[in-house]
Amino acid sequence: MKTATKIVKSIFRKRNGHKGNFKKLPWIQEKILKHQEDQSIKKASFENFAVYYKRPYELLYTYKEIFEKEIYRFSPDTETPFIVDCGSNIGLSVLYYKQLSPGATIVAFEPDESNFQLLTKNVTENKLANITLRKEAVWKENGKISFSANETEASHILQGESGDNLVQAIRLKEFLETCHEIDLLKIDIEGAEWEVINDCAKSLGKVKNLFLEYHGKASETQKLVDLLAVVKEAGFCVYLKMAADQMQHPFVEKTLDTPYDVQLNLFCYR
Repeated sequence: MKTATKIVKSIFRKRNGHKGNFKKLPWIQEKILKHQEDQSIKKASFENFAVYYKRPYELLYTYKEIFEKEIYRFSPDTETPFIVDCGSNIGLSVLYYKQLSPGATIVAFEPDESNFQLLTKNVTENKLANITLRKEAVWKENGKISFSANETEASHILQGESGDNLVQAIRLKEFLETCHEIDLLKIDIEGAEWEVINDCAKSLGKVKNLFLEYHGKASETQKLVDLLAVVKEAGFCVYLKMAADQMQHPFVEKTLDTPYDVQLNLFCYR
């Protein structure tokens, strides 16, 4: 009987995980956010910080992902971890890292002009130190690249396309080679991750923890296979979770009329 009780308790702990460091949004604050317009800059106050934002629905979703579910939570073995954040958007991930590890040094990349302005404001207004903000896209080569800047989390590089909106791109591989050791490398770059990780394959040895959000089509499974092979070759263990469950009946739908059918979070650790 005692053994059975221990097993049940163990399962319960695994299902519920850690208690969490951050409070859930009060229902009244969530209700207010759901009914706000999405054009002007607004300010939301939380327990230990404030956030400037435009799109309330994105703030609500992202807050729940980052602060309530803590999808970027990791256990650094130092009080001063070095974090590289590719695709920082308006900065909630940066705010989370500094709440988790106040002594962290962070380099944050965000190419979308509107998002970058809010990212800068959120870092400045919250008086965060040891943060370098770079208005650049991470890519497989340096130079200018076409970019779809729609001021949302879905802003992305236009691969193989030309456009009027060009942004500065940095080759991530070369940046990683200038770093001594990286405690966390987060890459959420809306579909460009496959090309970037393939280019960085030989430079991942100094990365302790790697978070990847994978965007792909069901018909392009080989890209996911290749990406997993790269991180395996770099010595990582990999845990996969759904980032967005978009097809309710995959046998019937087969594909979607959207840029991506499959969105996965890859947690790569040693």
